[in-house]
Amino acid sequence: MKHRCVIEFLTAEQIVPIHRHLLKVYGDNTVDVSTVRRWVVRFNSGESEVHDKPRPGRPCSAATPHNEQRLDQLIHTDQRITTRELHAWLNIGCNALETTFGKLDYRKVCSRPEKQTTFRLQHDNARPHTSLATTAHIARFGWTVLQHPPYSPGLAPSDFHLLGPMKDGLRGQHFPENDAVTAAVRKWLASSGADFYGRSIQALVNRWQKCITNGDDYVEK
Repeated sequence: MKHRCVIEFLTAEQIVPIHRHLLKVYGDNTVDVSTVRRWVVRFNSGESEVHDKPRPGRPCSAATPHNEQRLDQLIHTDQRITTRELHAWLNIGCNALETTFGKLDYRKVCSRPEKQTTFRLQHDNARPHTSLATTAHIARFGWTVLQHPPYSPGLAPSDFHLLGPMKDGLRGQHFPENDAVTAAVRKWLASSGADFYGRSIQALVNRWQKCITNGDDYVEK
């Protein structure tokens, strides 16, 4: 709600400058540019309410013993199942699902540890990345996930920085089995040095800034 009040106050400005103001005040907790754009459009159309309107859907009472049992069965049947799929299977809302996680003692796995690290993990929303097992491990390590837009290799260091030089380094070699490929790739990764990986992260920061400046409309040639 605080973000919306600021957006309403600054609607005379452009979307990107408004987002920059929010970043200065709220830092990493700031809403994304698309959210700012959506609220600017709503305020410019005459809306003045900054609170969420009541939404239809099941209340938290959906966290029933029956749903607890079904949730536990689903997770044990497929540990790669995603929260989105659990919502669909159980037909319950986010709050009810979180409550059910807590009752089944999944809270310790899914909650963020108190001690934070400096790791930042960026990946897209492919199914292996959003499975419950993956998100649980990420939360356990205390890593912050930086969401990656779909079909955007220009914002993925592995695509724009890593894979090309790796292919060049392994070109012309013959590998009789998978273990030989794995060993060669690991050797190449270890020999690349910290500067090589540091340049990829700095390039990612620069590309992100271009994306933000252009209001999410970004293509790297």
